[in-house]
Amino acid sequence: MIQWIVDWPVWQIIRVTGIVSFVCLSLGIALGIIYSYPVWPAKSKAKLYKLHQLFNHTGIVLMLLHAVFPVISTYMPFSWKEVLLPFAAQHEPVLNGLGTLAVYGLLIVLLSTDLRSAIGKKLWHMLHLLSYPIFILVAVHGFFLGSDTALAGIRWTYIGSFILIGLLTIGRLMFISSQGPAAKKEKRLV
Repeated sequence: MIQWIVDWPVWQIIRVTGIVSFVCLSLGIALGIIYSYPVWPAKSKAKLYKLHQLFNHTGIVLMLLHAVFPVISTYMPFSWKEVLLPFAAQHEPVLNGLGTLAVYGLLIVLLSTDLRSAIGKKLWHMLHLLSYPIFILVAVHGFFLGSDTALAGIRWTYIGSFILIGLLTIGRLMFISSQGPAAKKEKRLV
């Protein structure tokens, strides 16, 4: 049975799960920011929230697969220690470490969302804002470590995602500043 798994095109699975995970997480973050815009009727907000969750959960599952498959890779095998401990990888320890930190960060964001009522809205919001630096970690990991970044389409996927998240965040900040001091207290970016 193990040989059957090893015979899979593991390196391609690692590459595809990494790229698709990044796209899903980028869309999830973008939808989270759009969801926070104060222009949506309740029905639309509910649909946006479901899409936000769908893309984020799909992205996290793919990210976990992307992190686990290097252990069974015969092309460039990683040990569990290299996968689980940030900066312990022999190949590109800093870039791989950023990826490991991003996985842990996303799991914290996911767990805090599940525990939102128990931990309170203020702490949940602070933890949820970790999505921004986590997004940057994932983008740097993928852009500089990904073997497909040499392809123009993949490179522009990273750049376009960065631009999209940046513009949506600026738009959200503009909404907050245009709503006055009461809205600045609320400051809900994600």
